Amino acid sequence: MINPSNRPLVLSALTMAILAGCNETNTEYVDVEREIAESIDSGPYGCTDEELESSPNKDCRLYIKGSMNSWSAPPEAQFHYQGDDLHIALFKMEAGSYSFKISDPEWSAERDLAIGAEFDSQVTTDVLYELQRKYDDHKNQNMDIVVDGQDQIYKFSLDATSGINNPTLYIENVTEADVETTSSKIYLTGNFNEWDTLDSYAFDYVGAGNYQVTASFEQQQDIQFNLVQNLDGKELIYGALKNQLIDLKEGASALTTYPGGVMHASVDAGTYIFGISTLGDGQLAVPVSISKVRAHSGYDKLTTPNTEINIGADGSTHASSYDWKVDSEAVRLVDDARFVDPTFRQLATADSEGRYQVQLTTNKDTHSETIDTHEIDVVSVDEANNVILMIGDGMGYAQLDVTRAFKGEALFMDSAPHRGQIHTASADTLGYEKLAGLGMNYYTDSAAAATAMSTGVKVVSGTIAQARPGDGSDLETILEHAQKMGKSVGVVATSHCVHATPAAFVAHGPNRNDFAQLSDSMFGDVQPNLAICGSKQVKDVDVISQAALANDYTVVKNRTDMLEAINSLPAEDAGAEIKFAAIFGEDEIPYVIPSDHQQSNGWSYESLDIPHIQEMTEVAIDVLSRNPNGFFLMVEGSQIDFAGHINDEERLIHETLKFDDSVEAAVNWAESRSDTTVIVTADHETGGLELVKTNGTGEVPEVTWFWGNHTNVPVPMKAWGLNSDVVHGRSVDNTSVHSIMLGSMPAK
Repeated sequence: MINPSNRPLVLSALTMAILAGCNETNTEYVDVEREIAESIDSGPYGCTDEELESSPNKDCRLYIKGSMNSWSAPPEAQFHYQGDDLHIALFKMEAGSYSFKISDPEWSAERDLAIGAEFDSQVTTDVLYELQRKYDDHKNQNMDIVVDGQDQIYKFSLDATSGINNPTLYIENVTEADVETTSSKIYLTGNFNEWDTLDSYAFDYVGAGNYQVTASFEQQQDIQFNLVQNLDGKELIYGALKNQLIDLKEGASALTTYPGGVMHASVDAGTYIFGISTLGDGQLAVPVSISKVRAHSGYDKLTTPNTEINIGADGSTHASSYDWKVDSEAVRLVDDARFVDPTFRQLATADSEGRYQVQLTTNKDTHSETIDTHEIDVVSVDEANNVILMIGDGMGYAQLDVTRAFKGEALFMDSAPHRGQIHTASADTLGYEKLAGLGMNYYTDSAAAATAMSTGVKVVSGTIAQARPGDGSDLETILEHAQKMGKSVGVVATSHCVHATPAAFVAHGPNRNDFAQLSDSMFGDVQPNLAICGSKQVKDVDVISQAALANDYTVVKNRTDMLEAINSLPAEDAGAEIKFAAIFGEDEIPYVIPSDHQQSNGWSYESLDIPHIQEMTEVAIDVLSRNPNGFFLMVEGSQIDFAGHINDEERLIHETLKFDDSVEAAVNWAESRSDTTVIVTADHETGGLELVKTNGTGEVPEVTWFWGNHTNVPVPMKAWGLNSDVVHGRSVDNTSVHSIMLGSMPAK
């Protein structure tokens, strides 16, 4: 038990009312019998006075943020300040290839650290790298790292002795040397265990400097607690700083120190895991986090009879076992062998139409057992000869609202006879997007979202059509499935050809930014019949054109040559033998309204003789439809997303208008026949855009932006032609897009 002379800070009854949400009066601290620390030395990257003045609760800690954690700032990815300008992080990663930076949660300019833009982005262990802080004209770039083997633990040492602008980074693999470094136990004490240091509330080491303890609560309540370590007879009581209220929330962590005041959290009935991270005894600053044990089986899904779908426990927290049940014998569940624990994911197939409920129980028959359910709607579809999927990258409801306001009339996309929406979470963000107040920090990237639609399998951000999580094997895409059926296949994009979304349909790889590897995969392995998209320079080489030429594609670089070349292609291509690539731009395709950089280089659609996306789509349909066995085509309006990232409303509008033209072209072709399905959707929304006020036709409306990142809100799904009715009124997981397309092109 805590020594009575060091008893915890007691809050007045007024304060407890505040914590319960009953009062807006300022917190009042009373009855303090021990000195409470007033500050924590956070090192050279700590919050500035100006930052704290504008945001008193700002988190200025450094985190490893990358494709391995959806570019978020989870507690286990933070650095610990060791004094003398040195920060250290122990971080566990699975096998894969990842991009990352070091930053605070908000990507503040003071703390955006990575390798300089002029250097090779690849980093390895046991090499000292000089980093560049991104500010003014000083640029940096994502760092890339390859991890071999599962559960690898790395030590990241960031040394700012030479100044905050150019710290050094040294990475070591310490997997074999990872051991507990505290000599005495750290305890969770609080009003729920009479402030005792009980063995049942002692933190256990779980690796990479992380410790956990489990606590269960029978009802919703506000709890008060501290962390206690006894070193050589001295109690170190970790908690809040003087005159600071720590109200701990799921998904975030709070920095504690000793001697500290009481901390608080609101809990529901259930089991929680308290986590801390420390590199040794008596560490001055120890972060603490809280997470509820929960099952999460995912969003409702839509599929067709005898079409296999992938369901999983992604989003479940602190689960050691997975038990699946379905309410009908019409649905078969098979373990997914791509996982170390094959019960983590299930392969589900339904014999007949119907609406079925799937139940996931984690930690069955234990005190932390939790249950979650979702529904699978199985509907019949007709076989389609052609399937066209059109993706407006970053195109949420607001992007359509703003573009419509500018146009002064309905968009063509508004004419869709059938409309639904999809949920976009990736394998590493599913469930976390629902956390109150913090869910906004958990959102998919385009690679994971496009992979969900192309393969029907959820993956972690940054992954291109591979089973990650899982064994890393290639996942068959809908485009490859269509190839097996003798159909012609192709992609159109206003990005470069192996940007995340198109790549997820025509390539496989662990890292969305390895454009050379993805180009080789696309043109060397998958070999679509057609690609109309942009170029990409890597070390002064257009790796996309290089890969296409090396694999005997007909390659053209401008509209004039494209139109001439397609007239020379076979009038009929029943064997799907055409290999045609139109690769535009000096280094990607410019905006419809060129940026300042593009203008300074003289780059525009007109100067570079590039067709707009409507004509790209028309040419793609012309070429692919020469195969009487049908075709699959994916079209992406890529730069809607690009404009969203920089909060450029005008460019976003014009990119969306051009995409709308391409949708109209595809639908007009499809509706001239009865064998084609057209689905239009988005991979995610970008920017948190909201229309505030229209200003009339041709005038840019007034809007607000939340930030320059993706968001996790549902995005629209619209459909025309054959089977379009199955999407109507649905709000389903994004993997359902794959199920609809696969059901429309059943294997022979």
